[in-house]
Amino acid sequence: MFLIRPTALLCTAAAATALLTACATGPAPSSPGSSSSSSSAAAAPLAGQPARPAGGHGIDAFLGSFDADRDGRVTRAEYDAIRAQRFRAADTNGDGVLSEDEYVAEYEARLKQQYFDDGRQPDAAYASQIKQAHVRYRIVNRARDGRYTPEEDRAVASRTFKGMDTNGDGVVSAADPQRPPPPRAADGQAAD
Repeated sequence: MFLIRPTALLCTAAAATALLTACATGPAPSSPGSSSSSSSAAAAPLAGQPARPAGGHGIDAFLGSFDADRDGRVTRAEYDAIRAQRFRAADTNGDGVLSEDEYVAEYEARLKQQYFDDGRQPDAAYASQIKQAHVRYRIVNRARDGRYTPEEDRAVASRTFKGMDTNGDGVVSAADPQRPPPPRAADGQAAD
């Protein structure tokens, strides 16, 4: 087990708070004279659209996480902007790369917010998702050097967006037919 220094913990908490605030707010008004609702109203999902999940697979999780303007469509620009925002916020020491601790802390902050919003306490599923975030870091950090770079993140983003944009129109929406998940073996692992 490792101990977290108070300074690192405070920096991580501040970055997570800034990230959650930035991701929860809607777009700025288009002009000074235009009317807009409060930021709390902008943060609420529109009727019939999913809440912003911390993660997950499938079209609902993707739209909930990356549809910034809540129009039911995720453009590549929306997707890239949110990923870049999350990366910058997670880089609490400002070195331009993410350590495993920074990567997992960013995900955990979003997961904690999701649990809070749902009125839930962390449970076994929560612990499992945090464990999976550590595994995911070891997969996405292709160089295996403990320094997840913006280039590695962009490569993951490209593969993910292409996989979700199954009709190839450059936009992810409910119109994209989704591939079924891979079959699971009896032991819970993906079948080969």
